[in-house]
Amino acid sequence: MYKEAIQDAISTHELPSEWSSALLSEAEHVAQKKKTAKYRKDLRKLPFVTIDGEDAKDFDDAIYCVKNTSGYRLYVAIADVSFYVEANSKLDKEAKKRGTSIYFPETVIPMLPENLSNGICSLRPNEDRCSMICEMSIDLDGTRKKYKFYSGLINSKARLTYNQVEKHFKKSSTIKQSIVRESIKHLFDLTNLRLKLRNQRKALEINPTEAILELNKNKEVNNIVVKRNLFAHKLVEESMLLANESAAEFMHDRLDLGVYRIHEDPDPSKLETLKKHFKVPAQIAKKSSPLEVINSCLREAHEKKDDTGQILVLQTLARAEYSTNNLGHFGLQLKQYSHFTSPIRRYPDLLVHRLINASLAHKKPNMRQNELQDECENSSMLERRAEKASRQVEQVLICSYLKNKIGGSMDGVITGVTDFGLFINLESYFISGLLHVSDLPDDRYQYLQDRGALKGRRRGGIYKLGQKIKVKITAIFPLERKINLVISNGKK
Repeated sequence: MYKEAIQDAISTHELPSEWSSALLSEAEHVAQKKKTAKYRKDLRKLPFVTIDGEDAKDFDDAIYCVKNTSGYRLYVAIADVSFYVEANSKLDKEAKKRGTSIYFPETVIPMLPENLSNGICSLRPNEDRCSMICEMSIDLDGTRKKYKFYSGLINSKARLTYNQVEKHFKKSSTIKQSIVRESIKHLFDLTNLRLKLRNQRKALEINPTEAILELNKNKEVNNIVVKRNLFAHKLVEESMLLANESAAEFMHDRLDLGVYRIHEDPDPSKLETLKKHFKVPAQIAKKSSPLEVINSCLREAHEKKDDTGQILVLQTLARAEYSTNNLGHFGLQLKQYSHFTSPIRRYPDLLVHRLINASLAHKKPNMRQNELQDECENSSMLERRAEKASRQVEQVLICSYLKNKIGGSMDGVITGVTDFGLFINLESYFISGLLHVSDLPDDRYQYLQDRGALKGRRRGGIYKLGQKIKVKITAIFPLERKINLVISNGKK
């Protein structure tokens, strides 16, 4: 089923998944480019480290932090992909066509050939690597005050994992180098300061529950576990946020155009639906901004462990996109934001690197705004395609895993209501099934769109969003990603 799931996703979404001999030949050629150059600042003595998941191979970013009397100096080193992949080359055109690396359980369709993505561009430990550096000065309260970008040469001193860093925080460290441990300590302190500032500007704290599929040797789902949210994740995230914000500010201040990651205000009609679900009093709703309403709903959802509420919040929010128009980022509550930190696996980041490099070299970018906007829109579309493909494979594998649970009862939550039935999220399995309206017991049901509910015409029973419900699976069609449900112990 594993191979079938991936091949079906590739076919359905028309994913480029093979490399021509010409592309591989070009990748081999550019990988031989000399790593040193006069314009690069030699930072190989600094104790940069990468922090990623256990199975990561493409190391985009490395970080180093030092504290002084006036605050912190944070170095974020990003793989200098633009040094190897030149604009309008065969590799560049292919990367543009792919838009992003696509991640499936234990399989990746990379944006760049592996000798680049996992090889010469990847910031592997104890190997000299060309990098774009964002060096930032940060006050003792965590406020970024200065930044600069330049080309550098680094040599990562350790390939750390999130779990390894988390153990270090809990005093069970396996990190041997004292100079690395010192940097991690400063990063820990800086992250706490940054999280306070994040809270002060009321940035949205959305932490949707993510599934990790554990596969056996036959590539079948053996177990489904919840991804742990560690402080080590926040440590890396806050460092990347600072670098991305700096990149956006650089483009805004120094260039006539840029590639921004924008997140617009929520749709008012969706906001009304959210208010109804959380029963926000009219007086409070009237006086509150969209940000205040959403933050209030999020807090309630967290307190009540209301997964449906969190889903509704996500549905209320606009999608983040790429644009040449600097419209700010609602979720992060930042006036300007970009993506700079993952050029190995995201094409917009590569565009940002080229724009910054052009400015540093006192050259004009070789693209007009309308051309760049087209690239932004294309990248946003390809990002959505990648997400759909990844989710498709995940759903097929989960469906296959659930086949041995047909007929058994399980807990669910109503996450969607339509005139033809209920979509039920199966708790612990990260997938939804359909309970058709004709399979609801003891009544005929009317769809109440304004209330997001089905109501019995004779008995008045109601099924609504967020309602917990016991169901059983009657049939599963893995490749179609369909699960048919009935109410457990329900009468027809």
